[in-house]
Amino acid sequence: MKVVYVGRHKLLPLQARALGELGLEVVKTIENLPTDPQQLNALLNELKSQGVEAVVTIALPPHLLAALSSKFKVYVFEMKSSTVPTVAEAEKFVNEAPERRTYLPGRPSEPVRVLEFTAVNEVKVIIESKRVWPTA
Repeated sequence: MKVVYVGRHKLLPLQARALGELGLEVVKTIENLPTDPQQLNALLNELKSQGVEAVVTIALPPHLLAALSSKFKVYVFEMKSSTVPTVAEAEKFVNEAPERRTYLPGRPSEPVRVLEFTAVNEVKVIIESKRVWPTA
């Protein structure tokens, strides 16, 4: 099945293996989806016309997941997250299982976020909206 990967990070080896075993072939990578609804809809229609059947991502806002869910199967990489005090500790964590682990350095003096890939989930997001307080 042809899929688009939405994300800025290179897939971890285990993530790539999981996609392969699920029969999902990444044919395009998109770092950021447009936030304008018309531009987003145009992009989704273009992807659909190119034979894309699904989208794979790590994390997106609910409204974007809902828009994707309306046209495609959506798969999300489940990541276990925690923090460590230093980059050295983050690198040690990653080196213990590099096929499934990564880290995101923070600002100086902030903890470093470490992530471990644990699963692929198929999700469907539907947002029902009811205005409960208008401004005018």
